[in-house]
Amino acid sequence: MAQLGQKFDATAHDTTQSDYSELPNGVYELEIEASDIKATSTGSGTVLKTTFVVLRPEEFAKRKLFGNYNLENSNAQAQEIGQKQFASLCRAIGVRDVEDSEDLHFKAFIAKVGLGKPSKDGQYPARAEIKRYYFSDEGQLPEPAIDAEQPAAPKPANDNRQPAANNNRPAAATGTTGKRPW
Repeated sequence: MAQLGQKFDATAHDTTQSDYSELPNGVYELEIEASDIKATSTGSGTVLKTTFVVLRPEEFAKRKLFGNYNLENSNAQAQEIGQKQFASLCRAIGVRDVEDSEDLHFKAFIAKVGLGKPSKDGQYPARAEIKRYYFSDEGQLPEPAIDAEQPAAPKPANDNRQPAANNNRPAAATGTTGKRPW
């Protein structure tokens, strides 16, 4: 048992729960509200972890989306992909040079969001991710809107359990011996 130090009145607090379903595919106006630099899981590089918040379309405003950018990685291809994605984010925001990730906070940009792939090991389901950044220096930016057609709901990940064995044996007959069949 642990004493709270005071009586907590749960009825005095808002208990409205957030919608944690994935964002539908579409074009969104987003901004970064938080970021942090972390070591990669192997400790051989650095990852910029970002939290985006939806500004538009209005019905999804304030929803969150998370992104990671491999800035340094022992795998050259992973590093190249991560740096290319980060450069695209910077260009979409309109920032040329970045020394501190906070330089990117609260600057709106437009991006295409779509459902990604589940993890290869099946441990994590498919999640919404940024698929494309739109750049204002290329001309017309699309208006934020949800795609008319959405992908089919993903199949549940394989939990790698073997199917139940069926040796095609007949069920044990119940006799009058008083012994149980097992």
